[in-house]
Amino acid sequence: MKTQRTVDGAPTPESPDPSPVPSPVVPQRSARRATARRASSRRATARQHKDDVEGRIVEYVKEHPHSTTGDIAKGLNASRDAIAEGRSHIVRASDVSKD
Repeated sequence: MKTQRTVDGAPTPESPDPSPVPSPVVPQRSARRATARRASSRRATARQHKDDVEGRIVEYVKEHPHSTTGDIAKGLNASRDAIAEGRSHIVRASDVSKD
């Protein structure tokens, strides 16, 4: 680099080479918290989109009164475990029997 002279003839001091500015480092905790917030909003959205299995079971049983858990699962295209759980909730919440 060529040295420039000032008005009085003295050389100007060299300026340091501009070094690349490093991007700010995100602390680990902050990144984890951001991920947790995104996951939390995804879970909330999934809960809103979750259909009412128990309501579907009640409607199906009204139309098919003597159906088994397996029959209901096939009819509603759901897992047998989800249907069994839904039926248990319905029985506990009301006077309906499993029979």
